[in-house]
Amino acid sequence: MYYEKGEGRPGETPLVLVHGATLRSEDWENVHPRLATRYRVVAYDQRGHGKSGRATDYSLTALADDLGRVLRDLAKAPAIVIAHSLGGAVAVAAAAREPGLVRGLVLEDPYLGAYGTRWRDAFYGGLRRAMDRAAEPAAFKAMVSALPLPVPGPHGERTAGEVRGFYAPDRLVTYYAPLDPAFVDAFRAQAEDVRGVALLRESIAALAVPVLLLVADPKQGSALLDGEADALAKRWGATVVRFPGVGHRIHGTRPEPFLEPLEPFLRTHRTL
Repeated sequence: MYYEKGEGRPGETPLVLVHGATLRSEDWENVHPRLATRYRVVAYDQRGHGKSGRATDYSLTALADDLGRVLRDLAKAPAIVIAHSLGGAVAVAAAAREPGLVRGLVLEDPYLGAYGTRWRDAFYGGLRRAMDRAAEPAAFKAMVSALPLPVPGPHGERTAGEVRGFYAPDRLVTYYAPLDPAFVDAFRAQAEDVRGVALLRESIAALAVPVLLLVADPKQGSALLDGEADALAKRWGATVVRFPGVGHRIHGTRPEPFLEPLEPFLRTHRTL
């Protein structure tokens, strides 16, 4: 498994960063260096992503097992886990099973209630077709650029090719080129991951660690279902921070607002 570490200050609580589906550890580069000035930070590529090896199993159970190993073998102390999208489901499952490894969770627009559905299937179906052309850089980039956005962007963008900034096509192809096509197949077929769906439901009910829930704007493509954030906040006693006008990838597109609520949460829970 590929990972990057920032040492921070001696004795500080470790932070473990868990990226979303089809992304990689580099997706945290807007926030990782800032966090690493104080904390011990571990950012890893989930199986089948980035520089980590491919696998035969992309179930939620397998992904949560990987996070458990990162917490035990790399963090080596109870950590605060900062997790985005599918990473949020992975983090909830791992923390519910092994709460002694986790001081708290920061869940950035987590993919929970929608797990087991064909969420954003037009996008992921197009990506899967593009991956068949990954060995042809020009054709691959053209197909990535043509991927439909789940909602129009802030300037009316409707395809990935129209996006500028952090998630422009030149960056996306570096995420998608090494991605295992089998992961995308598994992600699109989550309803078949019966064990994973059950694990997530049980984990949501059993979770007993502090939670900071960062919620993207539903009109900009939040992964959370209608009313889900409020229901989770009530169930967990979570602190909720909403980001009006900001889409699903808060940390990449709005790093300063993303970091602002983290420090009070980290300061409160890093020494519990």
